[in-house]
Amino acid sequence: MMIPLLWITAVYVLAAAAVHLFHAWQKRKSSPWVHYTLVTSNHEGQIEWYIRAFGWYSFISGKKLRLTVMDAASTDQTVEIVHRMHGTAGMELSVVPMQSSVEHGDIEGTLVLADGMISEMIDLRKPHEAERIPYV
Repeated sequence: MMIPLLWITAVYVLAAAAVHLFHAWQKRKSSPWVHYTLVTSNHEGQIEWYIRAFGWYSFISGKKLRLTVMDAASTDQTVEIVHRMHGTAGMELSVVPMQSSVEHGDIEGTLVLADGMISEMIDLRKPHEAERIPYV
């Protein structure tokens, strides 16, 4: 008697999950793009987790996400890790070198991109800035 009840429960759970996934997919298709810019410098130990957190945020919230990693002359594997993550997190991911004129200065707030999109800046070189990343 217990086995049929487990099958009914399993089918119900799978159906509910399928409905939620379909809803998130439809919501994502119609949502506007959200853009974040991460400023990194020697963050090889954390960057993969940050990108995965953004991927989960994009998936769960249904928002289309563009993530730009602005690297300030990392001497470790940060840039290589970001390149390996390209295409795996379900978002547009790009890496750009930081201009030397702002390499050592503080970067705060938002950035207006060439296409008019506003990007939220998160400077990971500052303590506690990673707290602004969703799901971290």
